[in-house]
Amino acid sequence: MRSCPTGAIRIRNGKAVITDNKCVDCGECMQVCPHKAIYIKQDDFGRLFNYRYRVCLVPTTFIGQFEEKYNTKAIYSCIMKLGFTHIYEVEHEMSRMVQLYNMYMDEHPEITTFISPYCPAVTRLIQVRFPSLVDNVIHVRAPLELASRVITKRLMDEGASRQSIGVFYVTPCAAKIAAVKYPVSGKETYVSGVINMDFLYNKVLLMLHDSDKNAQPINHALTSKDVLWSLSGGEAPHFKGAHYAVDGLKNVLDFLEKLEDDAVDAPGLVEMRMCDQGCVGGVLSINNRFVARKRLEYRARLFERLERSKLRTPTGDDKTLTQEMIDVMTIPEIKPRSIFKLNDNFAEAFKMAERMKKIEKALPGVNCSACGAPSCAALAEDIVRGDAGIDTCIFINRHSQASEDAIRSIWGDRVKTKEINKDNKDNL
Repeated sequence: MRSCPTGAIRIRNGKAVITDNKCVDCGECMQVCPHKAIYIKQDDFGRLFNYRYRVCLVPTTFIGQFEEKYNTKAIYSCIMKLGFTHIYEVEHEMSRMVQLYNMYMDEHPEITTFISPYCPAVTRLIQVRFPSLVDNVIHVRAPLELASRVITKRLMDEGASRQSIGVFYVTPCAAKIAAVKYPVSGKETYVSGVINMDFLYNKVLLMLHDSDKNAQPINHALTSKDVLWSLSGGEAPHFKGAHYAVDGLKNVLDFLEKLEDDAVDAPGLVEMRMCDQGCVGGVLSINNRFVARKRLEYRARLFERLERSKLRTPTGDDKTLTQEMIDVMTIPEIKPRSIFKLNDNFAEAFKMAERMKKIEKALPGVNCSACGAPSCAALAEDIVRGDAGIDTCIFINRHSQASEDAIRSIWGDRVKTKEINKDNKDNL
């Protein structure tokens, strides 16, 4: 509960409850919960067969989950056997993403610090906790949206109807599911469904031992730099000028706080990953993030050696950025998401804020979380919103004397219960 950076979690009747408008889908609660009380629900895999053309949209992070002894062709062969008709790696579109980034930065010379929009959890965190920085975020949609649009158009050019094409993205985290289901841009998505990475990994791993040696051939348009994009620091090789890479929830929060307070001077591009080491540290990744990162770096080095020796030349479609792509990928506006608004009526909101301060002063201030809120301030907010009662606090509830004594034995004089009596309780 306390791990949530936006205070979106409450414990009600012994179960975790998430406030939707506060949640940024960072997955931190999943990482720290020892009981796995929170999980990510994926789309029904059976939906795959509702489409004639079934595309698996794969991030390179997925390949990094497997040992080097399993080559990419064997992995893709297993995916095809599961029912997919086409496979497309998201990172095929990174050259176009670079063009989109540069275009936005060139059009906004008044902004000195640009924040990469790659991690949707970071964008949502900025909307919720750092609304003054929304204009610093590059107003471009995620690469998976461009990749899904490109592969869909390619199949349509070959004669397939839009309704017969199903594009399913393999996600390493919850934030990218939210980015598909509830996009910041509000625009239509070409992604038909989302598959959890751990689910697909387990299915593929079981099949790998019996996979065909003559695996499905792959048309690679990836460069060695594209492979590393999802990692922390992976965007740097694509851009000139100053560049900063920040990963991990605590580091991201610290950097954004300093950036908002003008306590750090960071001209250039700042790429942030909510997960440690980047997408390889996502909650739906199976293997150790450091091992997975090394595997992707090994794959990138292999591509680089082959490119230098002319044994491999990245091939694929023309990477020209069309006006249609620009229109599809551009986000007109990123709006702040207010989580602190108590009421639409200003006068009523002011009264509620005053009452919230009064309640918080009467609470013990030890932030024990026994009430089911992450802090005394959060409980005060819940009370004025009508989501909790003052009796929720064990120090105020006279029927919880035993619990109060137990907490007092830990916190001692820091528990400020002397101000709380029956009269105070009734007046709050």
